Amino acid sequence: MPPRRTGTRQKMKLAPTQPGEPKLVVRRARSADREAVLDIAKSTWGGSDYLPLVWDRWLADKTGVLLTATLGDRPVGVSKITVFGPGEIWLEGLRLHPDLRGRGLTKQINRAAFREAMKLKPRSIRYATGVDNAISRHLGEVRGFWLVARTKWMWGVARKRRSLASRPARIGDMDRVSSFVKSSSCYEATSGLYGIGWKFPELNRRRIRKLVKQGSVLIYPKRGRIEGMAIYDYGQVDRDICLGFLDGAPEALRALTKDVLAIAARRGDPDASAMLPVGPVADAAFKYGFNKTAPGRAIVFELGARGHTGDEPFESLLSRTLRAHESEAADRITDLLLAKAPGRLVRQNVRDFVMRHVLPDTERRISQAARSFGDQLPNFELRTLARGFLLHLVTKHGLGAESLRAGKRSLSFRHLGTKIGSIRYEAAGLTLTLISGPSIRITERKHLENAKEAVDRAIAALAAG
Repeated sequence: MPPRRTGTRQKMKLAPTQPGEPKLVVRRARSADREAVLDIAKSTWGGSDYLPLVWDRWLADKTGVLLTATLGDRPVGVSKITVFGPGEIWLEGLRLHPDLRGRGLTKQINRAAFREAMKLKPRSIRYATGVDNAISRHLGEVRGFWLVARTKWMWGVARKRRSLASRPARIGDMDRVSSFVKSSSCYEATSGLYGIGWKFPELNRRRIRKLVKQGSVLIYPKRGRIEGMAIYDYGQVDRDICLGFLDGAPEALRALTKDVLAIAARRGDPDASAMLPVGPVADAAFKYGFNKTAPGRAIVFELGARGHTGDEPFESLLSRTLRAHESEAADRITDLLLAKAPGRLVRQNVRDFVMRHVLPDTERRISQAARSFGDQLPNFELRTLARGFLLHLVTKHGLGAESLRAGKRSLSFRHLGTKIGSIRYEAAGLTLTLISGPSIRITERKHLENAKEAVDRAIAALAAG
């Protein structure tokens, strides 16, 4: 069972907003907060905030947490933590009185909500925001959230059809339905989530089974092999139909889109919404009926990076990987630009643009960082050997210029914040000294290869712990 809320009302006192002002307190919401919170909603989205329609339901939610932020005794903000399933946490409903914006209070409410969410022993924490909401995006990015889905929010006019081209899936179809979903491009594009309004729960087998039981999974055609599928659910505000999954062959996309709008018409709804991943599926839904207004854009963030293991931060890992394969990345981006840009451009000009404006140009940065060291070397051969060793640190291990420390006669290098060794100029040539293992004299090419192998072993030992 999902974690349940206890009756304890814990207060989280945070830093003052201004000298002499009362502290912001974030606590469990109370029924007495209602009027003040709904006054805040009147100033959100031109007065069209859905908060008044869900407040009572949120307050009564026994699995999630509704928080109110107060200054003194006056409610000035709110935040909701929703439990979709065991360990599946959703953050939503963050609001702050408009007169108090720009003073860091949103960050404090968000921090308190995050602490409350962590008490629920989450397996995942996610939230959605508009693509243009810079504050919301920043709050997630600095806390370790990463984007997992980019979607379009669309509305379509409900239109009756004489008969549907698809049929509701039955429990006996579960294996085929689950297999189709898990292998679809729509599932991949949303990282296994599906959009219902501005909520994105996991589209796992348990949830698929529930949706099949309520008749919300449509398969096309009615008989034979499944060529397309649509999954819809009902929004939290006015229970309107929202199409959250769509995939299949072109004809299937057309038929399923029209069928969902027809089902909305049968219910007497004037319209239906769709929240689908950016790309061909969303484009098809827009083309075949979800085109009442221009699409909105929603993005979904998730705490942590999927598939990432080990102690090295995700950003550090990818930065090193990019540096190690920068030349290949430059070539691929150059190929793309040459294929898409008008005119007959010169390849080296385009690649130079990529290195200046798109990629970090690690080779240039490494060369600049090592220049003070290289200038001390008495001949071209030693400078070539030193340069070859440093480039090996980049192309093999992704070390950047920030990993180098240049001294008067030496250059030390670090990996994941730990010093690995140094290369020093002496009268007889270059000497590589590692934290573990013997020193290696580098005076010719074969010595350089020995030095590379030695540093490879040292970094591998560090990574192994």
